[in-house]
Amino acid sequence: MVLTSGGVPIFHYSPDGSRKLDELLSGFLTAITSFASEFGERSVQSLSFEGSELLYEQAESEVLCIFLTDTSAPKKILRAILVDLSRKFIIKYPDVNSDLAIEDAYTDFREDVERAISYYDGVLTITSSLSSFVVPSLKRDAYDFATDSQGLLDQFHRDFGGSGNRILGAVNGLDSIYEIREALGIEEYDIQEVIEYLAIWGVLEISVMAPELKGEDARFDAFLDLIGLPQKDYQLLKRAMPLCNGAKPLVEISDKLGVTSERLYEVLGKLGDEVKWRHLQVTGLQGQKA
Repeated sequence: MVLTSGGVPIFHYSPDGSRKLDELLSGFLTAITSFASEFGERSVQSLSFEGSELLYEQAESEVLCIFLTDTSAPKKILRAILVDLSRKFIIKYPDVNSDLAIEDAYTDFREDVERAISYYDGVLTITSSLSSFVVPSLKRDAYDFATDSQGLLDQFHRDFGGSGNRILGAVNGLDSIYEIREALGIEEYDIQEVIEYLAIWGVLEISVMAPELKGEDARFDAFLDLIGLPQKDYQLLKRAMPLCNGAKPLVEISDKLGVTSERLYEVLGKLGDEVKWRHLQVTGLQGQKA
């Protein structure tokens, strides 16, 4: 929903076409921001009810953008989407006039919303299917632009605080989510949430880890004898070797072998430099934001 600062509704979208907002309610929602300023608050971030929640974004003009969501929705991800859509609205309609605003003048923004939702759904589909053994990397130019021009860091700090800063600092293009988790002692769910958030902002690349082992030879057998792998590890390694060609992700290999990715990673980790880890980029995140 988009409202003028005077409480006039000028845009409304819902996937099922139902309308959740009238002028009486919209006046109440905008009045909340005035009440907040009276108490010294810069802006309202959200309003929570028993089964739903309103997320606010005060744009740098006379408009207020609001998401109505259910309480189980991923709030931080939705806030990133809301910030982006509010920015798109201001770019498309830079001269919103509160006194003359009519809803018919903004109906074509629906196409922008649907295009954006399609993009975000694609990103979340990709990130939700990723495992511990993916390597996140910042797209530096996009990150710098989003930080300087779109307030990414300010919003990120508000949403994730100190733990988020630690996770962001650990995103170096070399370490996997698994390694970040082990180094920071932070739950993987929290790390995944940051990765999804940054992907929504369009500032992240993701690669999957794919192990590569050289072909079996006498020298390699001698190396295995030297490190003294336990029998169970040795048997798993012998089964994995034909699949470890640098082209198959670790997760795919472990699935074929019927073991967990963590178990296979543990065994391969005992081989040290004998394993070369390829990073295969997930290309679905490379498209520009809608």
